[in-house]
Amino acid sequence: MIALQAVTASASIGRLTTPYYTVSRAYNALALGAVAADFAIKYFVTGRGDDLTSGIVFTHRADDLTGLLVFSVLALRTLLILCIGSLDRSLLARRITCTVTFAVCVACTIVAQYIGIYPFRLVALLPAIGVGFGCLGEASDDGVVRRRCILALGCILAGFAFETSAWGLMFKNLLSDAGASAYNMLRYRDPPPWAPFSRGQSVRE
Repeated sequence: MIALQAVTASASIGRLTTPYYTVSRAYNALALGAVAADFAIKYFVTGRGDDLTSGIVFTHRADDLTGLLVFSVLALRTLLILCIGSLDRSLLARRITCTVTFAVCVACTIVAQYIGIYPFRLVALLPAIGVGFGCLGEASDDGVVRRRCILALGCILAGFAFETSAWGLMFKNLLSDAGASAYNMLRYRDPPPWAPFSRGQSVRE
């Protein structure tokens, strides 16, 4: 598990330092895959039962299962974008991809509620909420909206990472999502949320 968290952190750093879009996407796919693998180990191997479930081999916690399913979906989406460039070339394609991704993540969250042995916890809703903000950002053609949504995504998923002790995920969210978004908001002098008539500077490709 420590090795997977180290892979996630290293890939997150690589994602920020590389100037190449394709390499950045590849680093992101690696980080998401490592996060999914970390949750898989927690779900199938390292879970601990309480007095009522001590005889059960695998302790199925809804939040660990949610993390496994959601981040597997996100890793698969990133790999598909790498392999099929047309999924990210136009605004319409991005919106369709984001809609499908969000719908699948919500479905995974619902499935985890009914499969998990432990009661469903509200914290298991955080990945779907965070992904929702991320999809809104990617589906937007406005740089200010995009950066705000990715900042929200990073903060929300960092909360989920804290609750599930997914430290690699927390590092990724705070550095390459929330941190990078906050930096770019300052760099492009984005207006505060309470200034709706000021749009700031557009994204420089």
